[in-house]
Amino acid sequence: MSRTLTSRTSVESLRKEAKRWLRALHAPSPAAANRFRAAWPDGPAEPLLRHVQHALAREYGCESWVALRQEIEQLARAGGSNADRVKQLLRHGWDGDPALARHVLDRYPAIARDSIFTAAASGNLAEVRRRLAGDPAEATRTDGVHMWTALTHVTYGRLDAHNAVAIARLLLDAGADPNFGFDDGWGSPFTVLTGAIGRGEQHKPSHPQVQVLVDLLVAAGADPFDRQSLYNISVDGKDIDWYERLWQLCLAKGLTSKWSDPDAWINGGTIKVNTLDYLLGNAVGQNHLERAAWLLRHGASANAPQAYNGWPMHKLAQISGFLDMVSLLERHGAEPAKLTGAQAFQAACLRQDEAAARALLATDPGLVKDATPLLAAAEFGNAGAVALLLTLGASARALDADGISPLHRAVQSGSLEAVELLLGAGGDVDLTERRWGGTPLSWAAVMGQSDIFERLAALSRDVRTLGYRAKLDRLEAVLRAEPERANQISADGDGPTPLFILPGDPDLAAAVARILLAYGADPAVKNAKGQTPAEVARDIDFDEAAELMERATDAYRRAKT
Repeated sequence: MSRTLTSRTSVESLRKEAKRWLRALHAPSPAAANRFRAAWPDGPAEPLLRHVQHALAREYGCESWVALRQEIEQLARAGGSNADRVKQLLRHGWDGDPALARHVLDRYPAIARDSIFTAAASGNLAEVRRRLAGDPAEATRTDGVHMWTALTHVTYGRLDAHNAVAIARLLLDAGADPNFGFDDGWGSPFTVLTGAIGRGEQHKPSHPQVQVLVDLLVAAGADPFDRQSLYNISVDGKDIDWYERLWQLCLAKGLTSKWSDPDAWINGGTIKVNTLDYLLGNAVGQNHLERAAWLLRHGASANAPQAYNGWPMHKLAQISGFLDMVSLLERHGAEPAKLTGAQAFQAACLRQDEAAARALLATDPGLVKDATPLLAAAEFGNAGAVALLLTLGASARALDADGISPLHRAVQSGSLEAVELLLGAGGDVDLTERRWGGTPLSWAAVMGQSDIFERLAALSRDVRTLGYRAKLDRLEAVLRAEPERANQISADGDGPTPLFILPGDPDLAAAVARILLAYGADPAVKNAKGQTPAEVARDIDFDEAAELMERATDAYRRAKT
């Protein structure tokens, strides 16, 4: 049976259908059994509710019940009206969801013909051509969502990997402005060129046809000295490809002087510097040697101040322990920065110069009490510096203003060696920092540091993260020793206790719920939305976990009284 979802299909109605189907299977009903086998020939002989839900999902062409729910949610998010769907499509290149826009376009392909803007965003070359033939002025008009031109939707769009260049050429020939731009609300100058190159803090991918698009736009008059693109490149990745490409395009137009003109750069920092020097500060601070070398070769000053704190580049590299960067700057004429006090101590430690560090400590023993050097060493994954600082008496439990520990920063760096050093020195594996409310274990989970996660999981008593990642043996061992942790309260309004934070697999979710309940987890507690953990589990169709919690509710209340 092949079935089609509509905007009227609801998860709740499908839940009820699955339960009716399960009851029919238990009746038993030959028709229900035949339907099950048709939907899932290799399904279990004695299906449970989750198996029936899976079969139902297959009837709708989805690979799983979770995928079916996501399809329904996307339909709901797309809205019930054509205007809603148009908005989702046109938003995807900036503050929307490309996956949702793709879903809208796949399910409602006629939307690509709604306007020149939807045609441009979705890559409908024929529709763009038809509309321009009827009214060339459409190339210069703006939409009602972002006030963008059709050309802007081409370069910021990520739904079309084939027709963007042809559409852009049509629009430019019809009078589209290759320098059209807009302000993001923070004074940043985003242009059509910026959209094609992408990148930036959100790590947006470049357009699939970015190379040809950029050449086409510049040939049509776009300014290749694109300040926002240069900024975006500087905070994403380590390569020099786009620096070189934009430089060559500027060179061909006689615009390279803009790179060294302080009045031409307004993107970031608190100190006025030119573009080359600004970008050098970012490269030095991130220890991007190849970028720094390229910028210095093209005129950046090794003695320029870093735009955000005013430090000389040499000082920044020293304090960070980036010795190869220090050498690079000196080869390009940097005057060695003279450091004193705490900064001299940090630089000595991060370059692992024990003699210099001890000499400074001899004159000021209190230097080692400052948490900053150890936090920096851990953040950079500089295990040698971590070891030296610990030897000199730095505390593995020292914190920054947000309660973040060196162990948190070592997890962030991905250095298992630094993590081991800090654990050996008494680093608190269960410390919850105040900025995001995370332990070192949860940081490892969120940041994808799998080796470090496994190491910390063997030690941690963070039952929320242990449960969420289904570390069943460790979770039970922790609760056996400290059963009160089953009700540990978190500041997370949606998930105040561990019972709310279950793994994404229904079987594992039930296993974790069973362990938590066995050690006294309260199933009657409610989150900020007034939901019990059982209700939250029901909402995502974790029925076995929900039933365990519902059965435990009365027993728990009787035990409390």
